[in-house]
Amino acid sequence: MDETLKGIDFAALETLELVFRHQSFTAAAEELNIKQSSVSYTINRLRKAFADPLFVRQGNQIFATERCVEIVKTAESILNKIELAAMPAEFDPASIETTITISATYLSRSVLLPGLIRDLRKEAPGIRFELITGFTDAGHHLVSGKADMALSPVAINESGIYGKFLFEDPYICLMDPSNDLADGELTLDRFASASHLIIHYGQKWQPPFRKVLQEKGFDINATVSTANPEDVALLVPKTDLVVTMPSRIAQQFTIPFVLRQCPVPAAAQLNFYWPARLNDSPLHLWIRGKIFKLAEGLVKMVNLPKC
Repeated sequence: MDETLKGIDFAALETLELVFRHQSFTAAAEELNIKQSSVSYTINRLRKAFADPLFVRQGNQIFATERCVEIVKTAESILNKIELAAMPAEFDPASIETTITISATYLSRSVLLPGLIRDLRKEAPGIRFELITGFTDAGHHLVSGKADMALSPVAINESGIYGKFLFEDPYICLMDPSNDLADGELTLDRFASASHLIIHYGQKWQPPFRKVLQEKGFDINATVSTANPEDVALLVPKTDLVVTMPSRIAQQFTIPFVLRQCPVPAAAQLNFYWPARLNDSPLHLWIRGKIFKLAEGLVKMVNLPKC
């Protein structure tokens, strides 16, 4: 073995992985509960060992070099294999102490994750969850190691990422009972000419219903736009606004809104993704099984309003 590599231990690899994931020496030090100077010392040792700067600073941010990205992939594989080797022969979820980071959309946090967390609090109380907002950036969260799994409507085709379609949720229209669209046939013309509240989730992304509408030669009048679905309860009552959203989200509002089938045949998708480094992990295999089972149950529970 190269003499320069003999001083590299698992703690150094974990430090490298955390700096890469957080893109911050300070954040890595906080997670490890050590001084930032200790993190800097470790990274400097690794820089000498690999003859590469690993991280370069641009303005107030640090960015990994191409070589660093490859080294981190190897480090993650080594750390995962060691973690697997340290697990008891008989997997016992109740004995696990770890943190799992999930990149999740509002739909998944509304209808899928509550059931998962309830189950795991009973069967694996030592597991801690960190939820981060993910959408079009979910693939980056997985590749960079910022997330251990992702729930997203966006297709992720990155190398080293596994995925499975979970379910789709038809779009429906939600409005105040006083809205003219609450009565009569909800045609494409009436729908397109209405005043819409658009939920963009803070992303440059168009929901499938809008794409289908545009293909039919229509578009909508985006009168109000917001990143937060919760704003529906604040902004729609006693107005002429209509909001189109996945049915499972719309049906959770307690305010007496009118729900009508969307005249555009489209549905929101939810896909589940995870990185190759965790594909064979007994813990993650068990959690994925839980998610698949919960998703199967949700497929049978769709109740659409009448037109």
